Amino acid sequence: MFNAIKSLIPEFHLFMDEEHHYNMGATWTDPNGLQDYHNVRICYQHNSEQLALQGDPQPDGSWKYTNADGTVHTISAERASKFMEQTQQNATLMMDMLSKLQSTGQFTPPVDTEAQPA
Repeated sequence: MFNAIKSLIPEFHLFMDEEHHYNMGATWTDPNGLQDYHNVRICYQHNSEQLALQGDPQPDGSWKYTNADGTVHTISAERASKFMEQTQQNATLMMDMLSKLQSTGQFTPPVDTEAQPA
């Protein structure tokens, strides 16, 4: 009778595996010792393309950065290329704006406010 009741009460589990996935579930054991295992596996992922661009270019054109804790951040070759293209367009626009400001006398170079050694 105890085995019959035991098969109705699950054994719960909650742990993090070697792949850093969270596992939560329950196992039922029938009177013959056979188990019915149910598990939900949850994985938290964080990928920062901004951090990836601070890393190293890869042979396929993508970029990869690895944090001190081992977390790897990547950006695909296509996304990196689009970012560089947009950055170039923004830089060109900014240089045109600065040229126009200089030509009208509205732009003066920044003044260095740090004390210079004597």
